[in-house]
Amino acid sequence: MKLTELFNNKLNDIKLQHSKGTYTFYKSHIGHFMRWCEQYHITLSEDVTSDIIVDYIQDMKHTCTNATINKRIGIIKRAFKYNQIDFEYLYRIPKLKEQRKTFNMLSKEELKKVIDYTMTLPNIYNNNVYKLLILLLIDTGARINEVLSIEKKYIDLETKEITLVTTKTKTDRVVYFMNDTKKHIEKLINHDKGKYLLYNFDKDRPLIYDDVRFFLRLLKSKLKIKILHAHMFRHTFATLWIENDAD
Repeated sequence: MKLTELFNNKLNDIKLQHSKGTYTFYKSHIGHFMRWCEQYHITLSEDVTSDIIVDYIQDMKHTCTNATINKRIGIIKRAFKYNQIDFEYLYRIPKLKEQRKTFNMLSKEELKKVIDYTMTLPNIYNNNVYKLLILLLIDTGARINEVLSIEKKYIDLETKEITLVTTKTKTDRVVYFMNDTKKHIEKLINHDKGKYLLYNFDKDRPLIYDDVRFFLRLLKSKLKIKILHAHMFRHTFATLWIENDAD
């Protein structure tokens, strides 16, 4: 079987059964293996021998953590199993030892720097969109895909509630926002660019994760924050709530 067919079969299954984020995760790691195989003219599943798997792991050790290697080998393993390919060595290969890490979060000082810098951006171009994005991440503790998928019709300005209908668990969930966030929502909620609240007016399309990553890289550089990614706001939200005696 061609590797392209083998992996496309698995990706189509992931697209049907799992979230968009999971599909993107699989596609990215499968793409890495496919590009590696192209270098060595490996195109068929039967060309992927135990020696090939070992060589792939050895090459990754130069640039990847053991956690990343384990994820990629796990995805390859599941794709081969899904297509009922007999490959006992791949199925039995043990995971590499991973270093245990605590999750990243923003300190209160870093969070204040992010808010202060973002809120003082001039009200031009997409700045108002990014201001609202940051406030929503802080207020709701929602995942980035959930925030990007907020629909205007599910926002209740009176009660300051948002019903998230695109969630990781596929179950609707209500989150809340504060008065400052409400003011920024009111500036954008009446745009006529479709159903989603967050819209990239410069590129005339809904805001996407690449836009978020671009803005967070800007914040990271300007504010000299060592690590900054969207999920850190969710970790920070949860930690601050626990510290303030929330369940």
